[in-house]
Amino acid sequence: MLFKKLILENIRSYEDLTIEFPTTSPKNSILLAGDIGSGKTSILLGLQFALFGLQPGQKGSSILRQGTDKAYARLDIEIDGKIITLERTIKKSKSGSITQDSSTIRTEIGAEPEYLSTSEMKDRVIKLLNYPKEFAKKSNLLYKFTVYTSQEEMKAIIQEKPEVRLNTLRYLFQIADYKRIKENAEILLKEIKESIKIKEVLVSELNILKEKHTPENEKKIALAREANDIRIGFQQLTKTKEELENKLNSIQNTIDEKRELDSEIAKLQVSLQGKQDLESRMKKDVVLMQKQIHEKIDFSEERLRAVLELLEKHKNILDEKDSKFLKLSSEISVLGSKKERPLQLKNKITSLENCPTCLQPVSQSHKHRIGLEFQYEIEEVDRELEQKIQQKQSLSREIEFEKKLIRGYELDKNNFQQNKIKYEHQKTIETKIKSDAFVLDRTSNEIIELQNQMEQLEIKTQAFSKSQEEFIQIKQKFQNINEIIRIKEITLATKNKELEILKIRLKELLKEIQDKERIRGKIDYLRGLRGWVEKNFITLVSLNEKNKMARLRNEFSTIFNEWFSILVSDSLSVRLDEDFTPIITNQDYEIDYNFLSGGERTAIALAYRLSLNQVLNSMLSSIKTKGIVILDEPTDGFSIEQIKKMRDIFEQLKTEQLVIVSHEEQIEGFVNHVIRVKKDGTSTIQNT
Repeated sequence: MLFKKLILENIRSYEDLTIEFPTTSPKNSILLAGDIGSGKTSILLGLQFALFGLQPGQKGSSILRQGTDKAYARLDIEIDGKIITLERTIKKSKSGSITQDSSTIRTEIGAEPEYLSTSEMKDRVIKLLNYPKEFAKKSNLLYKFTVYTSQEEMKAIIQEKPEVRLNTLRYLFQIADYKRIKENAEILLKEIKESIKIKEVLVSELNILKEKHTPENEKKIALAREANDIRIGFQQLTKTKEELENKLNSIQNTIDEKRELDSEIAKLQVSLQGKQDLESRMKKDVVLMQKQIHEKIDFSEERLRAVLELLEKHKNILDEKDSKFLKLSSEISVLGSKKERPLQLKNKITSLENCPTCLQPVSQSHKHRIGLEFQYEIEEVDRELEQKIQQKQSLSREIEFEKKLIRGYELDKNNFQQNKIKYEHQKTIETKIKSDAFVLDRTSNEIIELQNQMEQLEIKTQAFSKSQEEFIQIKQKFQNINEIIRIKEITLATKNKELEILKIRLKELLKEIQDKERIRGKIDYLRGLRGWVEKNFITLVSLNEKNKMARLRNEFSTIFNEWFSILVSDSLSVRLDEDFTPIITNQDYEIDYNFLSGGERTAIALAYRLSLNQVLNSMLSSIKTKGIVILDEPTDGFSIEQIKKMRDIFEQLKTEQLVIVSHEEQIEGFVNHVIRVKKDGTSTIQNT
């Protein structure tokens, strides 16, 4: 992972800050230079906030710039060649509380941002950095010990109580489970011991229960024998009862058969009466219908069809003549109009004195000649008009004749149709008479059949007269033996109930004995388990933990001594004790940490920090932050010679990106890039 770009708005002393982190060299070293209090550490806190947000216990006021209500941080990082953008904001509410507001992530340049909750954003960042899942609840802890820890905080860790520091390192080295396993094993041992005590109390009555089981079992055997004798007598009575019941059922079937015969006779009587009523009613209906067809109707379908054809024919003729009549009337009207025009022109010309065109006098001969021409034309129209009028009169007489014929045919048609209806009605009645005659004949035969059936059924019923008396006698015997069986059944049920209760009591007693036997077996198992946990398991876990911690401590101590030897004189050497506490020696004499100079304390803190970083990155080789190291004022209290040795430190660090915060000018010659931080009311930066 590489830091690419950081934007801060209203974060601590920065009102508006943008930093482009150079990533052109194979090994990018960047110095944040500036006076104390200029805002260098604020940039590191801004990086941390953009990655992980507010940490547990961290107040929003430690991030939000004074006098503002909202702050924003954006960080572009490169992971596996992809640029990922993280954005976070915090805001102050009306009540004055400061909380995280929103979080977004963009996994590709130009992609739409994803809006996430604070917890979702934390999980996503942990996944992106490839941190182990167990660090999700303490997302900043691994970053703190592998990427960025302030020098003063590292000094505090070194001087921390050994047990507190050791627990932190156990968690970082992912071997805290050993301690938790041993604690859980102690809890398990305590629970096993308590369980053994409880179970020993539960099995204390086992021998008493076994002694109680024998007499109860003998009592069950005697009761079962007595119940079996009663059951045999009960079965014999039940057999006799079944024989009587079979006889009763047989007689009952006979009685039921007689009842069915009586019911059948009653049904036949009802059916016979219905048939006789139907026969009488149909005979009356036939007589009435015969009276209706006494007078025959003369009707011919051919004559009706001929009249209808003639009627249709003359209607068509009438339609043709009406059409011609209308046409002649129109022609006569046109001829009348045609006669008017020459008559008007003749009168107009004969009355002229002068020509309206040339104004010359019109002669009498000319008038006479013109008048004759119009007169000929008028006479021609009159002749044609008289001819048309004669045709119209003749056609009118023909139309009247056709209408008279049609009225006669209409009258004939109506008469024929009425006769047809009467004729068809007579035919229907005749058909009905034939049908009723057939039904009447069939009904008479059915009446005879029903009468024969009734006679046969009455003969059969006489054979069942003695069945009722026999049924009453056998039923009395059945009731007597049924009462005896009921008493026996109650006695047997009582014995069976006693036997059932005794069996249940014996079963419960046996189950209790078996349960206590199983509990005794569990006690033996738990005692063996207790011995195994005490003698084997806890010892093995402690040994594994001790061996792993010893390997880590040896590796840590070796690396720690190497880093420390670069920074201080050869007269001092360091190592780690079992609690990972630094032990400083000078010619085989141990020196207390508090008696060291400020530069020596800084050297120990820096060497411890770099050693821890190297060990953790080696253990967690897949985390994405292993190529980044941030050093905050690593030379505090150093001499000029020690500061010069920092060049060797930086050269030996296996990092892709090294960010250093320092106010020492000499450090500028040890890095590729310098970002100067100044403060004049607000902090600003300048790239060089």
